[in-house]
Parts: sequence; structure tokens; C-alpha cells
Amino acid sequence: MIEVCAHRGVCCDSKENTLDAFRAAMTQKADSIELDVWLTTDNQLAVHHDKVCQGIDIESAYFANLPDFIPNLNDVLSTCGTMPLNVELKTSPETQIERLAVKAIEINSELSLIDPNIKILISSFDINVLQSIRRLSQEIRIGYLTGKKNWVASGLFKTIAENNFQAVHPHYPLVTKEFMHVAKDNDLEVNVWTVNDQEIANTLINLGVDSLITDDVQGIRTVTETYQY
Repeated sequence: MIEVCAHRGVCCDSKENTLDAFRAAMTQKADSIELDVWLTTDNQLAVHHDKVCQGIDIESAYFANLPDFIPNLNDVLSTCGTMPLNVELKTSPETQIERLAVKAIEINSELSLIDPNIKILISSFDINVLQSIRRLSQEIRIGYLTGKKNWVASGLFKTIAENNFQAVHPHYPLVTKEFMHVAKDNDLEVNVWTVNDQEIANTLINLGVDSLITDDVQGIRTVTETYQY
């Protein structure tokens, strides 16, 4: 069955990317959770989508100085147990790419020692940080995020193959029969964002995607459970 991934948790009654949102995703029986992280100046992975929160630049801040509702990744891991996570690394022109890559690998290695069954997928739009991670580790699972309409001309799949990534995360309008044919020829997971429309979800299932990243876990779960596989 196609997996349903909770985009920044479930946010109906909670702020996105918070522990309450992740608890709600587990209550609604999401198969996995997608979240965003920034590396703080004291080397914490702060879970938030935007670089600036309440006037504070997360990358330039100490974690203790961030608003209380922002968890760090360790808090999330403690809360979510063995729930599979899709951790998107956020970057800016100020990001220290190598430091972020090392931190991502450290977290993955620590988790492997605690429980090898915990599934973490590292993703990003930033090819530089993903390449840095791959140079340092061949074990960590990586997904390349893209919204580029010219995916053929941009050499998307050539880049993925050269770096031995395991997944591609396209914006849903990019996914066609041709896209899926190339992805599957390269033995890639296809995890699509952000899918909230049930008809679109049904079309993507027909095309053979692996996971639907959504803000509407219950609605999209209805589609995956009633689909005639």
C-alpha cells in the first residue's frame, strides 16, 4: 500500500512542526512524518520551516533562545519512537554546509546504535549538503527534493545516480508516466509533495508513487485504503 506521510505533522489543532503536531500524526496513523530542521549556532537541529521565527534568525541563535514551541530533533525522536521520519535539511546562503552534513550523519549514527529499525530519510533541495553527506557516508538514506519543471534538461536523474541517492521527492505536478519510468529504472523511491486533493492522490497512486506527503492524513488515507491495488 502507498504510504501516507504527515507534512510537518498534523496541524489542525497544533502549530506545524511541533511535538503536538507529530503526536497528532501518530494518532491519525500516518505511516511517516516529514519535518524541517535548521542547524543552530550551538549545533542543535531546530525543527521549524522558516529561517526566522518571531524575529529570531534560527541559524544565528542558540537553541535555548528560540521560542518554546520549537523542538529540537532529539525531542522529536524521543516523542515519535520508531515512527519513520523524513528530515528535510533547510539551508540558506549563510549555512555551514559541512557542519550541517556532519550533524545529520551523527544523528543517523546515534539512532542506528539505539535502534537499527528506526528509519530516517534525509532530504533537501540543496544538492550541496546532500553531496556532502554522501561523501561522508554511504549508509545514510537520502532523498533529493525538486520542484523543477525542466527535470530532463536539468539532469535530475543523472545527479541522483551519480550521488547514489535512494529517493526523489518531486512536487506532484512533475509526476508523469515518463517521470515514473525513469525513476523506477533508477530503482528510486518516489515520495511526492504536497498532495491534499483526493483525485490527484488517486492519479499518483495509478502512476506508481511510493509515498504521498500530505497535510490531510485522514483524507488521503481514505484514498489509499479504498484504492483497488
